[in-house]
Amino acid sequence: MSEQRLLERISHWEEGADYTASPSADTLVRSLLRHLQRILNTKQGSVPIDDTFGVPDYTNLAGSLVPGTPQEIEVGLKQVIERFEPRLKSPQVRLISGGDDPLSLRFELSGTVAVDDRDIPVHLSTVVSANGKVSVYH
Repeated sequence: MSEQRLLERISHWEEGADYTASPSADTLVRSLLRHLQRILNTKQGSVPIDDTFGVPDYTNLAGSLVPGTPQEIEVGLKQVIERFEPRLKSPQVRLISGGDDPLSLRFELSGTVAVDDRDIPVHLSTVVSANGKVSVYH
């Protein structure tokens, strides 16, 4: 399995980058972060080719205008990640309480990625802000 998505590889080849057959854990994690950011910031129903791509609208989440508890959001995020980011194996999403912004929700995202026939653990932080924007950090 490649450490980058197909369109990322094509873009790098067009820029004159050399092809390397050995996967890099750093390259894989950066690619994973970019793709998760895209998935989690796409509202379901906004992609013509697949109405299920993305997540429900989290706008005004802090104001409780979006149906669902944080636990239901955990399950929803996990299902979306399992379906659209197959490089992250056994993803787990867990709500983290507290934080410096009471209008946002923080989640810990963990799983494993395969590099050189080894499973490497990955731990990411995910923040859903009050305006619905999702940020993913390593």
